Order: sequence, then structure tokens, then C-alpha cells
Amino acid sequence: MGNFSMVSVAQLSSLKRVFASRVLCLSLVFLGAPVVIYAQSSFDTGAKQFAQGKYQDALNSFYAAEGSGMKEAKLYYYVALCNQQLKNYDRARLLFQYVVKQFPGTDAANLSAQALGGSLSTQPATSATASAQPQETTIPFSSNHFARHILVNVLVNGQPVTMLLDTGASYTTFAQSVLTKAGIKIPTVKNAMRVVGVGGESSVSVGRVMIQFGEISQLVPICIQDDTIPGTASSMPLLGQSFLSAFNYEIDYRSRTVRVVRIKPESVEKPKRGVASRPRDNNAVPFHRDGNLIEVTAKINGRECDMILDTGAESVAFSDKTMAALGLNVPTNSNRSYASGVGGRREGYSFSLDEVQLGPIVKKYVRASSANYMAISKPLLGHSFLEGTAFTVDNEAHVIRFYP
Repeated sequence: MGNFSMVSVAQLSSLKRVFASRVLCLSLVFLGAPVVIYAQSSFDTGAKQFAQGKYQDALNSFYAAEGSGMKEAKLYYYVALCNQQLKNYDRARLLFQYVVKQFPGTDAANLSAQALGGSLSTQPATSATASAQPQETTIPFSSNHFARHILVNVLVNGQPVTMLLDTGASYTTFAQSVLTKAGIKIPTVKNAMRVVGVGGESSVSVGRVMIQFGEISQLVPICIQDDTIPGTASSMPLLGQSFLSAFNYEIDYRSRTVRVVRIKPESVEKPKRGVASRPRDNNAVPFHRDGNLIEVTAKINGRECDMILDTGAESVAFSDKTMAALGLNVPTNSNRSYASGVGGRREGYSFSLDEVQLGPIVKKYVRASSANYMAISKPLLGHSFLEGTAFTVDNEAHVIRFYP
């Protein structure tokens, strides 16, 4: 049985009593498209299927719960048990270890340690235990010849993958062909939700993978696009907010590095929609979240404008509707262009803005683009403005700190 200690029926019954049902309804948002899924209902269904010995069905239900936002110890413990029963021993061991390290002192951690044969401590984390899991790491990034995006090399379930670090993506997203090429096979819930991106709307499956970013590993729910349908998938895997929101992270375009520092989930106070404190530091810009996305108030040609911080956008990007709302017109000397992303691409125009300002950063003649019928609710503050800067996204204080 892969050197695991089997958990007794009595222990499972005790665990189920400890984990009293709490209804949890979360809204999944991908570029402004809310999809409501009831995570607790999916978890309860999975628990029943597990008790009936339907381990693969239970696994699919648990992944649906995770895709809906549930990230509790009991969920990952049951996922580990399902993998154990399905003889995926390496995956089960990784998950049992994850529960012990990330949820110390819980019943799920105690039972996970028992399943591992007691090789890991079941007591609350001491300073030595806490230090065993790296809390921060720094890695270099690169760009390609066609676009100046932030490209990082990570491990996905142990396989090397190059991803685009995209603060404007609510969820970490893969095309199915990328996972297949890398030899990454994961159970998924097919067509679990619909997402909206620059190019339009598409249906995606959901699953979860372990992403190793430098020295830090994080279990991450992902969206998977079927790119056998032309024009529906992003060409590059997107490392989005489902990964980034667990960290404070520094992006330095000058040294071409990204530094992430793990934060405790309970330390992040979720602000009300549209509320952000005004920091005293002149180099700090407050932000709030629209769903998972980071929204800031910038100035375009002197006019205030709510925008989405988007390292995945090549330029400052508008839909035709958002341009009209700002009273902006496409200049007569603009060039025809295309905006590509999740859902396909849209025809539009490229041009230059006289001035864009965010906090202490003021830039003249900034590259911009617009796309007809682009399905985004707010303009995107992309690379043409951010290039050459260095800043930290502080998810605990809800500010972006720019460095001189």
C-alpha cells in the first residue's frame, strides 16, 4: 500500500463529526465573469462517494469543490485518501505531507501523519517546522522577441513549464496541449465553468496542480482550456491570481526578477468592494479587488480611471466601450491591430496616450490599444506603462509600493 498506514472507519467518522458542514458559496471570477459554484455541496457529494467506494467520482467532486474556492485541510486530506485508494501513492504522499505542513494541529493533519506512518510531527508547527517550508524566493524572468511579457520557469507537478506571470488573470490557466506535451496528467472536472477573457467567452475544465516557484511550492486550482477548438485558448500558460494572491510579490523590471513572500491567509483582510485605505507613503498606491483582480485608480490624460493591474497585457488596453465611457476617441493616425487572449482575438487599433499616471509614476506617450467588443469591464494597465519600474504588491496592506 505504498508504505501508508490505512485510516480506520472510526477515524473517518470522527473526522466527519469534527468537520461540521458549513455552507460556503464563492464566486469565481475570471476577467470579470462571475461563476457561482457551491463548494460545500461538491465536498459533501465527494464524501458520500468516498464512503461508497467510488473513489474516482469522489476525486472529481473534491476537485470541483477546490475549483469553487475551498482550500481547507479536510478537502486535501480526502483528495489524498482518494489517491491512496486509487494506488496513486506518490501523489497521495505529497498531499498528506502538504496537509501536515500547511494545516498543523488540525485533525486532518494528525490523520495525515498517521497515514504517513507517523514520520512527520502531528503537533502544531514549531519554529523549526515552520522554517522547513521556505517562506520566500526570488527567480529571474525573461521575455520573448514578440512581446515583453514576464516569462518564468516553474515546475508543474515536477515537470518544467514556462509560464506568463499575469496579474490580470483571475485563475492560473493552461491549454490542454501544454499539459499533454509536458506529460502532466491530472483528474479534472470537464466543462466546470465558463470564463471571459480578451477574446470572448469559453468553457473550461478545472483541476489542481502543485506549482514550484523557485524554492516555494503551492497547490493551485487551475483552469484548462480545450485548444482543439481554434481561437479559444491562450497560447501561453498563465500564472494568475489563484497562485499570486497567496503571496506578497515584488516585480522588478530593472533587475528582471520576481520575488514572492508567503503570507498567512488569515492575515489578509478582505476589503469591501471599492474600499481601499489611503497610505501615507507617497510611493504606495492603494488597491482593491474586483473579484480576484487588482483594481487601481490611475489617470489617463489627466482624467481618473479605474484600471486592472495586468502584467499579461502588452500595452494599456481598452475595449471600445471603456474608451467611450472615458470620452476618448481612437486617433485618426492609429494603426489596425488585434487583441489576443483567452477566448480568441478581437480586431482593434493601436495608438499612443499623451500621459498615464499611477501614484508617483508618470509616463508620456504610452503605447495603447483598443479592441472592438472586447469582453473586459475596465481598461488594463499593462506592460507599456509598467516597463522600467519596480514595485511590490502587498496583499496584506492592499497597496502597491513603487521603488524610486
